[in-house]
Amino acid sequence: MRIICIIFMIINYCFAQASGLALYGVGENIGKTDVASMSLGKSTFFSANKYGITMCSPSSLWKSTLTRFTIHSGLNYLDIVSFPQQFQHNLTYFSLSFPIGDKKVFGIGLKPTLRTNTLEIEEDYQLIGSDVSTTIHPMVYKKNYYIDGGISEILLQYSSKRNTNFSLGIQYSFLFGNQLFEEKRDTYDIEIDSVSSGGSDLIEFIHDNGITVDTFYVQGLSSETTYIQNSTQLSGSEFMIEGRYNNANHEIVLRTALRGNIKLQTSKSQNTDGEVYYNNINNKILASISEFSLGYLYKISDKSGVIIETQLNYPINIPEAVALFNVSPPYENSIHLGTYYQIPNPKFSYWNNLNIRSGGYLKQFDFSNSTYIDYGVTFGLGFEYLGNTQELNVSLCVGKRESFTLKTLKTK
Repeated sequence: MRIICIIFMIINYCFAQASGLALYGVGENIGKTDVASMSLGKSTFFSANKYGITMCSPSSLWKSTLTRFTIHSGLNYLDIVSFPQQFQHNLTYFSLSFPIGDKKVFGIGLKPTLRTNTLEIEEDYQLIGSDVSTTIHPMVYKKNYYIDGGISEILLQYSSKRNTNFSLGIQYSFLFGNQLFEEKRDTYDIEIDSVSSGGSDLIEFIHDNGITVDTFYVQGLSSETTYIQNSTQLSGSEFMIEGRYNNANHEIVLRTALRGNIKLQTSKSQNTDGEVYYNNINNKILASISEFSLGYLYKISDKSGVIIETQLNYPINIPEAVALFNVSPPYENSIHLGTYYQIPNPKFSYWNNLNIRSGGYLKQFDFSNSTYIDYGVTFGLGFEYLGNTQELNVSLCVGKRESFTLKTLKTK
C-alpha cells in the first residue's frame, strides 16, 4: 500500500458567490461554489487546473492520490433600487477528501444549499380609504420584515475511475436548516389636516390642484401593532450520481439528482397588542428529481479548452403557506460557456501554473405566472504552486438579474 504522507491543501478565495436576494421559497439556490469553476461561466463540472479536479463534481475527485482540504469563501455585493445595498461575506464550502484505494476517493463536506441574506425590509406607509376601512376613519399601515436562514447540507462523496475513459461520482447529502420570517405591522386610524401637529405627523404630502399648492399632514389618532413570526425547521436528503467520459480531446459529464422526502415543522405566532396566538404546522414534501445537468469540454490543446454546460434545477415544492411571502420557488434553466488557458512555468520554481479563465452564463427563473432572467460574465485567475500540491483561486462574477419587487409579491 502507498502511504499517504502529503496533505494536499487547496485554499480557494472566491469573490463571486455568497447568496442573493431571494424573496421566495426557502431562499436563493446557492448551487455550486467551486472557485475555479465559477470563473468558467459558473460552470459545475470543469475547473481548468492541472488535475482537472472540481470539488462540486464528484466524478473528478479520484484524479488526485493526495489528501485534499478545501475552503471556499464568498463575497457578495448587490445593488438594488428598492432595497438598501446588500453586502455579505460567508464561508461557502468546506470539505476533506482522501484516497481509499487505487483511483478511489472518499470525501465529506459542508455547504449552504438554499439561503437568504440576513435582510431587513422597511416599507412605506400604505393608505386604506374610509370606504374600505374597518373603522369610520381612513387608515394607514406600515410593515417591517426580518428574514434569515435557509438549508445547508452535509455531503458524503465517493469517486472512482472505472476504466480508461469512464469515471463515476456519487454524493449523498443530509439536508437541514431553519428559516426565520418576522413581520412587524403598525396600523393607524388617521385624519388629514393642513396644519402640522408639530413633529408627530406620520406622512407629509403636497397637493397641487393646478391653482394652488397645499401641504397636508397625516396624523395618527390611534394605533395597533402586530408582530408575526414564522419559524420553519427543515430536514431531508438528496442523492446524486454523475458519470464522466474522457479522452484526449473531449470530456462529457452527465448528472442527475433525486431529492428525498423533506419534513417541515413550522411554528407561527401572532402578537397584537398583547393578545398572542400560536399555530404549529407539519408538512412533508415527497421525493422528486432535483437536478439534471450535462457538460462538455473540448480540449483545444494541452493548455487550453472551451466548455459548455446546460443545467436544469427543480425547486423544492414547499407549500406557499410557509414559503417566503407565500411565493413558491422557481424552476431554474441555465446555459454556461467558458474558456481557459494555462501558462506553465518551464523552470523549477515555487510556482508551477498560472490558469486564466473567463466565461458567461444565462439563467432563466420560471415561476408559476412569470419568468425572469439572470445573466453575467465571469473572470478568474488560478495560481498553482509547490509542485501543484496547493492552489489559490480568485473569481469575479458581474451580472444583472431581473426580479419582482415586494409590491409585486403582495399582489399575487
